[in-house]
Amino acid sequence: MSQRSHLTDSGAWRVVGRPKPGQGRRRATTPNEDRYLVLTARRHRNMNATLLQQHLRSATGTTVSTQTVRNRLYGVGLYARRPMRNRGSRNNPAFVHKSVRFGGGGVLMYGGISIDGRTDLYIIRYGPLTARRYRDKILRPVVVLYAAAIGDGFILMDDNYRPYHMNPIEHVWKALGRRVAGRQPPPQTLQELERALLEEWDRIPQLVINSLIDSMPQMCSTLLAVRGNHTY
Repeated sequence: MSQRSHLTDSGAWRVVGRPKPGQGRRRATTPNEDRYLVLTARRHRNMNATLLQQHLRSATGTTVSTQTVRNRLYGVGLYARRPMRNRGSRNNPAFVHKSVRFGGGGVLMYGGISIDGRTDLYIIRYGPLTARRYRDKILRPVVVLYAAAIGDGFILMDDNYRPYHMNPIEHVWKALGRRVAGRQPPPQTLQELERALLEEWDRIPQLVINSLIDSMPQMCSTLLAVRGNHTY
C-alpha cells in the first residue's frame, strides 16, 4: 500500500491507525452537566470536588469521579488555591463564611459577672428556661440581690443581647468551656459535667473577668468603625 500511494511505511501506518471522529472513550458528562459544575463552583467558592460531585448526582442523576469534576473545572481555568485577600480585609463581609454549629445536648446554666465580682453559677434543670422560670429562678433570687449589693450604678446586660461577642460574659463562657474541655479525664455524664462547670467557674481568675469588662470601650469603638461587621 505504501508503494502505490507513494507513502513511507511509517506514514501509511499513521493514516491507517488514526481514529475516526467519535471513536474513543465516551465523556462521562454532557456539555450541560459541564456548565452546571462550573456555575456551581463559581457560585459556591468553598465547595470541593466531593461536594460538587454530590450536587451533580442530586441534580442530574449522573455519577462521576471527583477527578472528573476537577478536570471539568481545570478546563475553564478553575483550580483549588489557598484563598488570598489584601492585608486588613479579613473582616470584610465578602470574606466571611457564616456557619451554625451545634454539638447536641448539654447543660443550661446562668452566671453573672461584674468588676471584682461574680454570682454563683446556677444549673437550670428540668426543662427549658421559660420567661416565668427566668423571673422566679434567676431575676428575683439572683439578679435583684446582686444589684442591691452593687448599688445604684448597677446595669443589667442580658446574655442574649446582640451582637453576642460584645457581651463580656460570652468570652467568659468560652473560657469556661476551654477549662472544662481540658480536664483529665473529661466529664462523661451530665452529673460530671455539672460538677466540672461549677468547679471551673470558681477557678476563673477575677483578673480575667475584669480585663474583659475593661476592654468593652475599645471593642465598642472597633464595632462602630466597621459599622457593625465582624471585628475578629
